[in-house]
Amino acid sequence: MRYLLLLIAFVTHQTSATGLNFWESSTLNSALASANGANAGDASVLALAPSSITAIEEPTLTASVTYYEVTTDYNIFGNQSQYSVANPIPMGFFVTPINESWFFGLSVYSRTAADITVPSIPLVHPRETRVQPILVSASPSIAYKMGTLSIAGTLEYIHAPYTLEQTSCSFGNCNTTTSQDTAQGWGAGISATWDIHARFSMAFMHRFESQLGNEDIDIRLPAITSLYASLKLGQHAQWHNSYSHSQWDGKGITYNDYIDPIGLLTGFQDSHRLATSIEYELADWTLHAGFSADQAVDQFGGIDKRYRLGVGHKLNDQITLNLAAVFESYSKKQANVEGTTLVEVQNSGAAYSLGVTYNF
Repeated sequence: MRYLLLLIAFVTHQTSATGLNFWESSTLNSALASANGANAGDASVLALAPSSITAIEEPTLTASVTYYEVTTDYNIFGNQSQYSVANPIPMGFFVTPINESWFFGLSVYSRTAADITVPSIPLVHPRETRVQPILVSASPSIAYKMGTLSIAGTLEYIHAPYTLEQTSCSFGNCNTTTSQDTAQGWGAGISATWDIHARFSMAFMHRFESQLGNEDIDIRLPAITSLYASLKLGQHAQWHNSYSHSQWDGKGITYNDYIDPIGLLTGFQDSHRLATSIEYELADWTLHAGFSADQAVDQFGGIDKRYRLGVGHKLNDQITLNLAAVFESYSKKQANVEGTTLVEVQNSGAAYSLGVTYNF
């Protein structure tokens, strides 16, 4: 009974992801750990700080596709299981100057995503369950530039396709039920960028809390505040840094027709994120490297780390190609009694991205 109570307490919160945010908004942003919000490397800066688009002098289109894979290893009372999911995720961004002061941007990308499977656990979680909410953001932005300061407002339409899949097995026979639908809602954000010096700029972005759902699902997205700073290190190198605070405590995604004893998509504390990256230009090539650390929002806490590499190549004055790779190392979730490990969960992931930017 003692072990059972510990197991229940453990699995109740162990699978919550890091803030649930999908930070890989484009190939360039992935390579730079999404720390480059104060520097408009391409149109995908819309996903970080739309106010920074005022540095883009001509109509620009950026498109990316990211292949994202996550593997989860479970060890529960000596029973081991592994689940792996992979999804291609397309994204697109467009920016155009209206005049010298006004700029318009439109982005379509996945702001929040999860695809998690939990094994069947006798007495605690009898049905193997897969939940897959993917929130796609379609966001027009308007930015205004006045000297070295730029401000922007963003309206966000959120389209949320979701899946709930449950498998029950009895005497060797298994039955799977699947429900799929979509929910819609709205969000908003404000941002500001300050070009303090020719070599140094800062940006601020705040996304307001939003809620959407229907009779099947309730989605509560947190307010997120992000700060960015970019510094030019000589003629060819730039250094980017960011800090983000996501107010996940009490927020999350809940399936109304599924009493979830595990709390898959619920935040129990706020999430803090630090990221740093550097890029170096070498003729028509650009090298990228970055690192980010995210505080997990479950009650066990821990730090999830992501290591990033990328390369960009300018084919001509109009077309630039980017490649990026992201390798994830999630904090281990573990419950021990008297030196014996009863439950252990380890997530790992990788993402590979290809992007193209076209300047009109």
